[in-house]
Parts: sequence; structure tokens; C-alpha cells
Amino acid sequence: MKRFFLAVVILLVAVTLPTVFFTDDGRAIERIVEILERAQEEVVLVSYSLDEQEVIDCLNRLYIKGLNVSVVIDNSTVSRTFAKSPQFKVMTDTTAALVHSKFIVVDSQIVVFGTGNFTEGSLREDSNSFIMIESEKLASLFLDYYKAILTGDSRGVTSVGNMTLFLCPSEEARKRVIKELMSAKEEIRFAMFAFTDPKILAALKFCASKGVRVFGMVDSWNEDSPLKDYLTTGMEVSRGVSITIHDKTFVIDRNIVITGSANASLSGWGKNREIVVIIESRDVANQFISHFEYVREVSK
Repeated sequence: MKRFFLAVVILLVAVTLPTVFFTDDGRAIERIVEILERAQEEVVLVSYSLDEQEVIDCLNRLYIKGLNVSVVIDNSTVSRTFAKSPQFKVMTDTTAALVHSKFIVVDSQIVVFGTGNFTEGSLREDSNSFIMIESEKLASLFLDYYKAILTGDSRGVTSVGNMTLFLCPSEEARKRVIKELMSAKEEIRFAMFAFTDPKILAALKFCASKGVRVFGMVDSWNEDSPLKDYLTTGMEVSRGVSITIHDKTFVIDRNIVITGSANASLSGWGKNREIVVIIESRDVANQFISHFEYVREVSK
């Protein structure tokens, strides 16, 4: 009995539960800066764009203290970052694809990833989500993603605990997302900035035809989408009006969360450098559902 109790305690200590936070309460910048300030040796940040002054100021302080600060952004957004006077090294990738991933690694131990760029718009105005996990194994994987993005290399699917992760471009990621959607028994909820992938739409409509409740939100950006007229038939879909819905998340049967930097778009799966994460967790799913319900109310 004593040995069994000890084994359980060790297991609980070894597993770090994810911390999920959203831009809903206006504290996303505060939380990200707090995580960055825990750094003792190194910070790696990858984002489509970086122009939030408080984040840049924090990175500058860390760099001045002697920490290794490495930042990768898409080359189309470099001027926005340089306008905020970064003192650390800023790099871009070597491919024509967009660097659309959004993650931070601190001291090869802490990982933050999500749907939002580290910009004023994403952190102060838009609807976005972030997940923070303390895990050396996960941090090592994201550092490998960082290297792959810089060199233009690809990576296969990886599982860490209750998470399955993909670095896009990856047709395997798209197929897995469709498989998860098609496995729904009761409901699929989603919030999505850009929805232009016809196969994802077909999967949702097929599920709806089987009696699965499919309901979600898309951003007003989709007024120009070729799929616009199909998003509202057979499903309960609303459009954000008062805020930008920058989310990129599905929740299946209140248990499976599919999130990350990729929109439900062909470029998201097949061209851009994206992070897609599938998480099996009822607790995480419920937090996203609460976020969706909040956004639905404030975006009317």
C-alpha cells in the first residue's frame, strides 16, 4: 500500500496541468509578461508579428540582463516590430510560407502557445486563447519546431501526454482534424477567424446530418469567403460583429480540443508554418466552452 501511494504521488508531481487563459479579462499581456520574467537563461519567441510594447520592453530587459533572447517573425511584419525598438535579435524564416505559429519557450521548461500573435491587436482587442504548460519534453519539441521553422524543414506528428501536436504544413494534421470531427457523437463547438477549407466544412455538415449539434462563431472576415453562404446552412453559426474573433479552435463532445495557430483554411494546413494541437481533457474543453459563450455574448 505504501509503495502504491508513493507511486501515485510521484505521478501527480511529474504531470503539470495546463494553464489556459484568454484575452476576455484584459490580463493576457500581464500573464505573458509574468511568464517571460521567470526566465533565467533563455527565451525563444515565434509569432507572425510582434508589436506589443510591454512584451518587447520585457524582452529588452531580459536581453540587457544577459539572457539569450531569440525571436522569429514573418518577414512581412518586420517593420512593425522594429518600430518598437527591440534590442534583441529578430529573425525571419527562409521560405515563402507565412510564419503563422505563435509560441514562447522559457528556459527549455515552460511553453506558451495559442491563437494570438504577440501584438497590441491580438492581446488587447481580439478574442484569443493561450495555453501554458511546464514540461521539459514539450519545451524540447517546441524548440525543435523553432529550428525547423528557421530552416524550412518539416516534422512529423508527436504525442506528449494527452496532446497530439503537428507542425504545418502537414496534410496529416488536416486528416487528423477531420477524423476527430467525424468522430463526434453529440456536439461540435468552434470559434474560427478564417473558414475556407471545404473538406472541414463538409465534415461539419456530415456530422450535423447525423444529428450532431454543430454550432460556432466565425469572424466577419468570412463575409468575403467563398464558403460564406454554406456556413449558415445546417449548422448554428454566428458572425462576430463588435470584436475580432481571432480564435482557431474546435471543441468536440466537451472532451477534445483542437487549437493552435491554424485557421480552417487550405493555407493553414498546406502552406503556412503553423502549430496544431489536439488535447484530450474535459477540464480544458470546459474552459474553452465558457470562453466561447462569453465571446458569443460580447460579439453580438
